[in-house]
Amino acid sequence: MVDPRLDYVRVKTRRRLVFSAIHLLLYFSFALNWSELGKGLGRQLGEGPMTGSMLMFVILVLLFLAIECIFLLFDRDGAK
Repeated sequence: MVDPRLDYVRVKTRRRLVFSAIHLLLYFSFALNWSELGKGLGRQLGEGPMTGSMLMFVILVLLFLAIECIFLLFDRDGAK
């Protein structure tokens, strides 16, 4: 017989590890800006002052917020 609380903790831990792994992959993708692969991101986009690196940074921040919101929604649904 398995304790439902233990199952809940396992599911929650597994979910947090997946979300943390996604965060780490996204952080490492930003580190590509300082390598040969990210050379093109240093250029300006169009006529404005925005570079590809700045745009990537803004998108990553928004993605991090969205991922955390999704995690909190999953956590709230799992607590019921």
